Amino acid sequence: MHLCKFLKFMGVVIVLALTYIHMQMQIVDLAYRGNNKEQQIRTLIEENGNTTYKILMLKSANHLGVAMLKEDSDMQFADAHDVVQIAASEEFLMEDALGEQPKLAKRTNPLLSLLSFGIEAEAKTAE
Repeated sequence: MHLCKFLKFMGVVIVLALTYIHMQMQIVDLAYRGNNKEQQIRTLIEENGNTTYKILMLKSANHLGVAMLKEDSDMQFADAHDVVQIAASEEFLMEDALGEQPKLAKRTNPLLSLLSFGIEAEAKTAE
């Protein structure tokens, strides 16, 4: 009878040991997968930075100027006849200039005007 209990106990211990070993192997496998994913992410971030730099270089004024000045380029500088002037009435221009001040005054909170730090700072001229 003792041999049967011993074999059952050993069977349970073996199953638990194999389960523990399998879990440890899964943990190591997940760690390797995580490292591979991090390496892929670093590579993609570096490629993204390189691509962004290349796009900014293509959009830069120097690159556009060199491309425009090539002999076989279809691009050209804007001439005086390409500029369009728009006539506006004096009233419209005066409304725009005067309209800015009341808007700023309306945006301030009346409670903040009671406090000293709520008032807009003004520069003093040195005399």
